[in-house]
Amino acid sequence: MEAKDTKISFKGQNVYLGIDTHLKSWKVTVLLENSVFKTFSQDSCANVLGKFLRKNFPGATYYSAYEASFCGYSVHRELEKEGIKNIVVNPADIPTTDKDRKQKEDKRDSRKIAKSLRNGDLQGIYIPTITTMEFRTMVRYRKTLVKEVNRNKNRVKSLLYFNGIKVPTELDTMSKYWSARYTKWLKELSFSSKFGNKTLDILIETTTFYRQKLLEVTRMHINISNKDI
Repeated sequence: MEAKDTKISFKGQNVYLGIDTHLKSWKVTVLLENSVFKTFSQDSCANVLGKFLRKNFPGATYYSAYEASFCGYSVHRELEKEGIKNIVVNPADIPTTDKDRKQKEDKRDSRKIAKSLRNGDLQGIYIPTITTMEFRTMVRYRKTLVKEVNRNKNRVKSLLYFNGIKVPTELDTMSKYWSARYTKWLKELSFSSKFGNKTLDILIETTTFYRQKLLEVTRMHINISNKDI
């Protein structure tokens, strides 16, 4: 006599997940259409969550949401790979009571997200492509390089002023852009000790390094067309 398959199917049913994401762990709340299943902690891994859902709610349609945060959209893409229909939401768009604001905790946050998702109160934000995200990373890094170049230029100026060294009038404008003539003048300066000379040498090398990297990123930025992103 053949054994009957007693495995329950959730086909046609929806399961809603509110996820409070952190670097090493997630707090997850699972809701069914008319009930709360449970809230639990797990490793920050979409595959772990996917296995849990397929084991406990086979055949169901899975919906999840989490707040836009440090993890960006990588979690979103991993959840989608697991067959979970996910949205990333703006924290300000999640309905919040005064009690929620005063008693903020991971468990409460995940439940709030899950309930709002089930109620249809949440709308996901736009998810840019990976190429667009990496382009934005490059743009942000370029801004960082600009700051580093300016900081090191100012450090050189401070070193000169502190030691009573004045930039020649004819090089004053060039010093803002670190022309070849200005750089040559800097390299020919001599302090009263090896410590001053070494400090200036290192500052010149550091500034030159950042300027070269800034030039590389700027050229890449210029050469990118709209079709690339």
